[in-house]
Amino acid sequence: MSHYHAVVWIDHQKATAWHFSPTEQEETVVRAQDQHERVHSRKSAHGGHKSPADHHFFDDVAKALSGAHEILVIGPAQTKQEFAAYLRDKYPQLGKSIVAIESADHPTDAQVLGYARKHFPTLDRMQ
Repeated sequence: MSHYHAVVWIDHQKATAWHFSPTEQEETVVRAQDQHERVHSRKSAHGGHKSPADHHFFDDVAKALSGAHEILVIGPAQTKQEFAAYLRDKYPQLGKSIVAIESADHPTDAQVLGYARKHFPTLDRMQ
């Protein structure tokens, strides 16, 4: 099923993508593979540790967003930014569809819907 709007919450271990229409929503959960390999991290410029981006994970999340025309990317830390950059580079059509990137720790489904309504006001007008 393909809808016009999509919202994805993403961190380095898991992503949940919701496709929306005025009357329904579809949720897809994608988990990063081989989490045990992520224990080894490289040191970032600010002195903390940062795991390298998992491109296989990002590919799976991109597939979950397929068909969306407007995408909101939300999540904690830097993964959301890395994912958005990856989409713009490897999946330019999806990358162009990103309308906003916002920080959000671990929102509930209702909070995700709230983000969607904020960024996709046409959903409210269509109902």
